[in-house]
Amino acid sequence: MKKDADVSRQPVTKELAGYSNSEFLAMVGGFQYENALAGGDVSLFANTRIASFFHTAIVSPRKASVPLPSDPNQAIGNIEAETVCGKLSLDDFVNSPKSFIQAFIVAHMGKVVYECYPGMRSTDSHLWASTAKPIVALLIEQLIDEGKIDDKKTYSHYVPDFRGTAWEDMKIIDILNMASGLNILENDVTRHDPTSMATRLFRSEFGYPDPVTNKIETTRSIMKSATKEIDPGKRFDYSSTNTQSLVILIEEVLNKRFSDAVDERVFSHMSLDGDMQLHLSANDHLECMHGLVSSRLRNLMLFGMLYTPSWNKISDAKVVSDATLHRIRKELPSHDVYMAGSDGPLFSAALNDYVISNNRQWDDIFPDGDMFKLGFMGQGLYVSPDRDLVISYFSTNPDTAPGQGYMRPIAKSGLFDS
Repeated sequence: MKKDADVSRQPVTKELAGYSNSEFLAMVGGFQYENALAGGDVSLFANTRIASFFHTAIVSPRKASVPLPSDPNQAIGNIEAETVCGKLSLDDFVNSPKSFIQAFIVAHMGKVVYECYPGMRSTDSHLWASTAKPIVALLIEQLIDEGKIDDKKTYSHYVPDFRGTAWEDMKIIDILNMASGLNILENDVTRHDPTSMATRLFRSEFGYPDPVTNKIETTRSIMKSATKEIDPGKRFDYSSTNTQSLVILIEEVLNKRFSDAVDERVFSHMSLDGDMQLHLSANDHLECMHGLVSSRLRNLMLFGMLYTPSWNKISDAKVVSDATLHRIRKELPSHDVYMAGSDGPLFSAALNDYVISNNRQWDDIFPDGDMFKLGFMGQGLYVSPDRDLVISYFSTNPDTAPGQGYMRPIAKSGLFDS
């Protein structure tokens, strides 16, 4: 990927202004793996148009959309946090051209209390990036509740063609917790290395051949070439490969396409705000649920609400069980495991608060049981079950820092404690 200094960056208001035909063709011509992840003009263009570049499974709403009531609270916009631009109110930050925030929403007790769209229309679908990972985890949790998966059993117990690979004796819980111990780490270094496992996965999804074999790989073939680095469960090492392995696991257990399974088990119950777009890998047409999911911002918020007491305002079924919430919030890896790798210290520092650990595809679990999931280029989903609070936002910023500094100040502001 290009370094930030080499990337042209128009303000996010360009998305609202629109593109001429010549600009549109230039952006399409510039779309490639490196540019799409660089956070520049191509990223801004592509983040609301991913379905133009990937085969896509469309999950349309089955229930009539019932808009949540709006009850704006200006005090939320006045909440301050330290940012790269200094200490700013939320209103000033989201509207700053330096934040690259495109949309921001807060829901409390089933009402929208803050909402703004400085860099996209409310009806635009935008890339979720890694805030999509908990969708996969939710289906795993449902299968655990149903006795179809035991997270202490091994991957090859459920996916037998992985016997004889480094995944053979891997417990499902270690995959859920991003502690597989395999050489699949995803970070700035591996994203720049065309031979790394992370880059091989992304290139295969974009339809690019492996630079060594010159063949377009499948997710399964890439996974099977993984090797062990350390014992599982010892270190939090962030990797989208873990998430994609769970997509394969779900399809294997249910003998059903992931898009059909998630529609049946989750989205069909929800009063969605428009379509869910699940984008597919180029060769094996596997749903790229580690991050290639798009929708309106309100759908990301509605997904977060499934974990709160207000779930019944947007769903006809309790798709997130009490047992699931307990496992996510209470059955945690140790803080030492979280901090042992490179990601834990970075994640917790950006949030300016103590984090106990990551857990079950969520990046951060706080002492009060709040949950946060970050997405590449600065997407965010924050859920506070006890406060009945959800915060979600979209951004186009490659350092992933824009909005997360506001999560804890908003949650702990006292505005949502009753």
